[in-house]
Amino acid sequence: MMMRDSGWREQNLERGSWRDEIRDLLRAASGGFIFAVPLLYTMEMWEIGVTAELWKLLLFLGVAFAINLALAHSHNGGFKEDTDWFATIEQAVDTLAVGLVAGALVLLVLNQIEIGDSPESMLGRVLAQAVPLSIGAAVAAAIFGPRGDRSRGGDDEDGQNEGSRPSTWKAFLSDIGATSLGAIFLAFSIAPTDEVSVLAAELTLKHQIAVILLSLLLSYMIVFVSGFSATSGKQPGPFQLPITETALAYSLSLLISLGALFLFDRIDLSDPPAHILTLVIVLGLPATIGGAAGRLVV
Repeated sequence: MMMRDSGWREQNLERGSWRDEIRDLLRAASGGFIFAVPLLYTMEMWEIGVTAELWKLLLFLGVAFAINLALAHSHNGGFKEDTDWFATIEQAVDTLAVGLVAGALVLLVLNQIEIGDSPESMLGRVLAQAVPLSIGAAVAAAIFGPRGDRSRGGDDEDGQNEGSRPSTWKAFLSDIGATSLGAIFLAFSIAPTDEVSVLAAELTLKHQIAVILLSLLLSYMIVFVSGFSATSGKQPGPFQLPITETALAYSLSLLISLGALFLFDRIDLSDPPAHILTLVIVLGLPATIGGAAGRLVV
């Protein structure tokens, strides 16, 4: 019986270790997208990956690794709680790897790389995008760090402060305001640029669907998985459930994107609805990330 109990505990510890590792990687990816999304929508970054020599891109990546290493060491291990040098180096490598994977993913979704492209072109563009994403992840660790799950009430473990939680509608309106501010900040900074139109012109239907799914996934990850927010727990009312809140926040981000495109004269009421919808979906990705970042402070 004792041997069976021991094996069960070891299995649970191993399972928990993998769960913690996945959570750390998702937290790193969330931080990378929060801080690097403006550069992801910059044509010059796409072209640098094609025109720059490979050794320069690798040198750029080495500088990013050094920055990640310095940030991880100076902020007690960043996304992870270990503070020894081995753990610090491991985190810097993980952060760089997250940047590479996230860069490849977003370029695929935005149709900036295809399977048929030359390996040199694909590698160059991924390396160029991985640098801001990995540094963004390290910066997010330095600013936020793992602070637990999200909530709005300051509940203690025994639930003694449960009565101090805001009402359903107050929490809902707080989310709406925070989402709007974050979405406006990013959408209004990107909407006037030509990148949105360039990306929209190159998106097929499957890429549009992929952008929508990525937007929803990142919104959920940043708010409910990353652990950047200082609180979590029991959300009051149906609007604060993770799925409903993510869907409502994305819908609001799309509306803000539509308003930003109209305000900056990137669309006209006489334009084909399909063209307008594509532009809104493209701008909706950074707007959604901004809205999720805004909700972190709630």
